[in-house]
Amino acid sequence: MIYISKGIVKENSTEQRVTVCYGGGEFVLTGNEARIWLDGRYGIAQIPENAADSQIGHLHRMGLVETEYENTAVAKYRLLTKCVFVPSQNRGLGVFRSQTEKQILFWLRNAGIRLTTAELVYLIDREVKPVEDMLGVENRQALIERIYTKGTITDNILENQMEKAVFCDEIVNALLSLVAKKRLVVL
Repeated sequence: MIYISKGIVKENSTEQRVTVCYGGGEFVLTGNEARIWLDGRYGIAQIPENAADSQIGHLHRMGLVETEYENTAVAKYRLLTKCVFVPSQNRGLGVFRSQTEKQILFWLRNAGIRLTTAELVYLIDREVKPVEDMLGVENRQALIERIYTKGTITDNILENQMEKAVFCDEIVNALLSLVAKKRLVVL
């Protein structure tokens, strides 16, 4: 079973006592729950053998982790579709970013809406250029209309279609790389 942690750590946290801000609330994690959450903070982690199902279940019920049973490329994509990615304040040096990472960061910073993993896959896989009339809050409706059609607007159809997209794995890996580099926060 794999998982990824969601939320932002408060500054006063330690490895033994982690305070996570998520969804307008603060959650204090200690012991094994703190270790489990920290292990998935910067990427996908395997649920450790010594983790009790109740601990993972508790973190999941609080909304602090998302899980998938398999450790496959499709499972990683499905895991990320349950998350929201927000650019961090840490901009640092961009020298080591790939072209896909640059595209993802540009879309996330400038789209005017919180783009989902499936929406990012759609935009990059379909080579949609981030032109001015699709960027910013004032143009978010144009962007939404570019992504969604009558055939993709209902019942996770876009998510299912993008699971089979040519660049899906590359985009998943780029998202995870940006999380590992602390360029994105997982919510």
